[in-house]
Amino acid sequence: MKQDNVAETDYEAIREALRRLLQEAGREGSELLQFVDEAERRETVDRERTEQLIAENERLKQEVRKLRVAQAGTMSSRLRDALRE
Repeated sequence: MKQDNVAETDYEAIREALRRLLQEAGREGSELLQFVDEAERRETVDRERTEQLIAENERLKQEVRKLRVAQAGTMSSRLRDALRE
């Protein structure tokens, strides 16, 4: 489930810009590229976990609704029984 207000990070564009900067500076491989890779991996993991939590939250909301309806039905039965006496 993708949320519209979450900006997507273009890691490939970041990598390309970083490579160009490194090339212009006359440097080869850099830890910065590894940091970009790690940031992308973490964002993916975080996004997946967020989706799992949203799904779990929906499931729990539905369960609470069902329990409330069941409890309301039980309370109504008890009230009806008390009123009959």
